[in-house]
Amino acid sequence: MKAFVVGPWADMSSDLHSLINCISERAADVRWRGMLATDVITAKSMIKTTTTNSLGILGARANAECLEDRLGIMVGDGKTAFGRHRSADAANREAYEEYSRHYCSGDGDHAGGRSRA
Repeated sequence: MKAFVVGPWADMSSDLHSLINCISERAADVRWRGMLATDVITAKSMIKTTTTNSLGILGARANAECLEDRLGIMVGDGKTAFGRHRSADAANREAYEEYSRHYCSGDGDHAGGRSRA
């Protein structure tokens, strides 16, 4: 089991560092010429920086949303916070149902993991 964890001071777990390294190595091998990089090492560095920054921004946004929800509940704006939770739950449920329709009862090789030959 891998633990992709980011701490309160943006420190990342070794598993998350390993994932970012794998992503940057693979992407650099494939895309370094298209990126107009001078070599694979430069492309890897650029991809690693971009990926790390993107994950950091994503984490900061998610943390801000959690703080906003908690603050809303604490100061009495629970309806707004509950509405955001409800819409997020609905979006997650819709994504799960779409996944289930496609992979569990879909046509061809997506029918419950078995081919319908």
